[in-house]
Amino acid sequence: MKVIKIMLVLAITLRIMAGSYCAAQTFKLDTATSQRWAGGVVGHSGVKYFIELETSSKNIKPDTAWINGYVYPIDFSVKDGESKRATDPVTHKTKYTLWFNEVHNTIPGNPTMPKDTILETSKPVRQFEGAALISYWVKHKQRFFTIKSFTRLPQLNYP
Repeated sequence: MKVIKIMLVLAITLRIMAGSYCAAQTFKLDTATSQRWAGGVVGHSGVKYFIELETSSKNIKPDTAWINGYVYPIDFSVKDGESKRATDPVTHKTKYTLWFNEVHNTIPGNPTMPKDTILETSKPVRQFEGAALISYWVKHKQRFFTIKSFTRLPQLNYP
């Protein structure tokens, strides 16, 4: 009887651990790049971030990214927006393409700085080790995916 109880506890523990591992492996990172840029407007510079994630889960919904102290809402409802979702008809895998633009203005009160480029700063909802944190939802539970680092591309200098 004691052996059966031990085996039952062990089986339940393994099942919980396997479920946690599967939930942690929801995304596969295809691409994560960053590219500094400067120009276009005097004192205007920043970093463009590009992320491609792939998943076989249909119940997943990324909603927020934290990169370099800035928070970026992820919105798939805008047709030509910076966030895109596409499902492969053969493999049935979903690919998420995410673009983020970190903008800096070195001239305070610059009237040429568009108001919609001002980013919100926010601490992530949890501590993480890496370059970016993506928040997503699976079956009404919030989960997180950490991007360890970005591949740096050569800087763009606009006239």
